[in-house]
Amino acid sequence: MTPIYVLMLPNILLLDAIGPAEVFQYANRIHQKRGGDALYQLHFVGPENDASNSLGLPLNLAPLPDKIEANAWLIIAGLTGDEIPLETPAIQTACHWLKQHTFERYISVCAGSLIMAKAGLLKDKKCTTHHLHLDDLRGLVAPHQVLENRLFVVDDNTYTSAGVTAGIDLALYLVQENNQAQLAADIAQYMVLFSRRGSQDPSFSPWLEHRNHLHQKVHLVQNAIQSDLAKSWSLDELAQIAHCSTRHLARLFKKEAKVTTKEYTYKLRLNLAQQLLQTSDLPIESIASQCGFEDSRQFRRLWSRYFHQAPSIFRLENQSL
Repeated sequence: MTPIYVLMLPNILLLDAIGPAEVFQYANRIHQKRGGDALYQLHFVGPENDASNSLGLPLNLAPLPDKIEANAWLIIAGLTGDEIPLETPAIQTACHWLKQHTFERYISVCAGSLIMAKAGLLKDKKCTTHHLHLDDLRGLVAPHQVLENRLFVVDDNTYTSAGVTAGIDLALYLVQENNQAQLAADIAQYMVLFSRRGSQDPSFSPWLEHRNHLHQKVHLVQNAIQSDLAKSWSLDELAQIAHCSTRHLARLFKKEAKVTTKEYTYKLRLNLAQQLLQTSDLPIESIASQCGFEDSRQFRRLWSRYFHQAPSIFRLENQSL
């Protein structure tokens, strides 16, 4: 289980904290419903027991802990207002605490990146924040580090996001990055929220990027494909799942998912192959078979088409990191 500490400071914008937290709670509920254990343990902490907030709701926060688990993540939620005072006693206490502990992943939402920068956590890191606070962030780190017009920015183990709801997009990304791509897609469907993408944002796996629609028939087909990638799905079989003709499904799928069923299947298989190349020593032939390709020749051909390099080169580059 991954402990997640949500740092909540006075004058907090509640959705910055609650939005991502709900994504992780959905992950727990769905995973437990399927017989698994909870994946994330949320801790809402702060330098004060009851932080003022955007909605005036009473909060009961745990104190800043003295010990942090080695695999713990940190989320720093943003604050309300066009100007963020960084010299308050609460923020000074929080920054002192942050400098004393190490987290596996550092995550900020909206103006939370200013707190992260104040604590020295963004040194040499590419980052972003809400557009109203971009200049504030440039005053705390080297200006070239700050990226504009981005939903979120990932630099090593540091994740910074822009506006309020961008934190939800980032939480979905973190779930799928945590080897739970199918779960992230399920959470997005439950929340009726598939992530918005920008041309310079980190690439989502296709488990999410072609599901930014509300058409139930197409979702059913995508669920079926995702559940058994090694299966050689025919358009007839998929049309039966969608309860429509093959012609109608082909037209509907392309309209809603922006790719054909074949392209969608290939992209999922290539994404799985990418994970196996990064995390296993399986030979190329075994990876091709396990991911549902006809043979290693088809796998290499499709891989080169999408990634413009041989899978062996990709593996070598990633092993050297």
